[in-house]
Amino acid sequence: MPYNFSFSNQISDAGMKLLLDYVPNHTSDQCEWFKLSEQRVDPYTDYYIWRDAKRINDTHTTVPNNWINIFGGTAWRWSEKRKQYFLHQFAPQQPDLNFRNPKVKKEMEDVLLFWLDLGIDGFRVDAVPWLYEAEHFMDEPPGKGWHNRIYTIEQPENVELVREWRAVLDEYSRKDGHKRLLAIEDYSPPPKLVEYIGNETHPGSQIAFFFYLTFVRNEWNATIVDRVVRWAAKSFPRRAYNWVLDNHDNSRTRTRLSDESVDVWNMFMLLLPGLTSVYCGTELGLEDLNLRKDQQKDPLNGGNGRTDRRDSYRGPMIWDDTENAGFTTSKYPWLPVQPSYWRWNVKAQQQDPNSHLNTFKRLATLKKSPIITHGDFETHVISTWVYMYTRSLEDDTIAVLINIGSETEEICVKNVGCALPSPMFVHIRSANSIVNIGDTVFSHEKSKRCIHMRPHSGVVLSTSKGVSVTYSMFIILLAVLSKLIL
Repeated sequence: MPYNFSFSNQISDAGMKLLLDYVPNHTSDQCEWFKLSEQRVDPYTDYYIWRDAKRINDTHTTVPNNWINIFGGTAWRWSEKRKQYFLHQFAPQQPDLNFRNPKVKKEMEDVLLFWLDLGIDGFRVDAVPWLYEAEHFMDEPPGKGWHNRIYTIEQPENVELVREWRAVLDEYSRKDGHKRLLAIEDYSPPPKLVEYIGNETHPGSQIAFFFYLTFVRNEWNATIVDRVVRWAAKSFPRRAYNWVLDNHDNSRTRTRLSDESVDVWNMFMLLLPGLTSVYCGTELGLEDLNLRKDQQKDPLNGGNGRTDRRDSYRGPMIWDDTENAGFTTSKYPWLPVQPSYWRWNVKAQQQDPNSHLNTFKRLATLKKSPIITHGDFETHVISTWVYMYTRSLEDDTIAVLINIGSETEEICVKNVGCALPSPMFVHIRSANSIVNIGDTVFSHEKSKRCIHMRPHSGVVLSTSKGVSVTYSMFIILLAVLSKLIL
């Protein structure tokens, strides 16, 4: 049947790119493939991972092995129809596909091609660590944590499968000359993520999302932040640098830190080299929902030993002060809107020059400048709680200076003199900053040699006082793809 995908054309006309969330590890147990596989109808019989029960004695059997799903408990569920167990590394209603079956691999390639034919610009691949499992189905070592999941997570075949999908996208791109993006979701450390990126000879995903900063907490001092940044910068090729502060599976910045921290961490994230992935609402300082039990939709926890409910991180966007914050005309949205929507919405923040949203817009505009897209990058631990990095290109320097501690800090020329030219000018400030845009700092004048930084405040400094700042909004993830795709 014909499909109308005019939305993709509208996105393209607006100068944006459209990515699809691709979930290849599993299907629903309501999928026709699974229903036919359960009935042993070919060619679907081995589309999923089926195993006989393990015999205990003449009268009792049990699950095939000790593998567990990420939400806790066995990864096996019995099918009375088929008289076998099927593997589910996520929810019991999400049976794992069998990628050792060539027909399954072909089917999932066809899924990619289906969406590419409709105009999709790329894919974010979900749950990559779980794509393959060891063929021998042996028990995993006892204990908790990923390091014990040696037969169900990060199997070598995963990397090769991602490279095969990249080849599908590249072959498609050769037909029309338009590059496509392949990005993967994986919480592994950078040395493992780099395997998925590959190299020029064997390219994989252009982006392997780096999620460690979604776990920033108040206990993180400047040294810890620097270690994480340097770890990523040292591990990834520069074309694959990427930073994630918030996402749909973890508590939002404003909740896990503070409202004052929103501007600070947006400064930190947006002006680092490479790609910044922005979760909807981070630009507003949206916080977690405080849900009643009867409002929860996700029946599962956060996974991997966590007990939190992910619904709290997935609240609707708050557009204005009308009913349901302008998100829907239905009486009840899937999840409730923030009670503070009447005053913290997009429309209200657009009218406040010092709002999180307008600060974000200034940063987003600066991110498009040559000094941020191409400039050199250096980091500096100024003190226990004050962190700085610089971006330099030719004779220009941009410095991001943040106080992530809970006390006011005095920062003087002697602290930053080796890293910054003199003088510097305030280009962007957090709303709680003592200094104002245009102020001169760190000059040789006695009165301007030091600045005071309030708790959880930040400034972006520039060697040029006359840099203009506009308020044009754009989506960071999509605006820089053309510079990052191989």
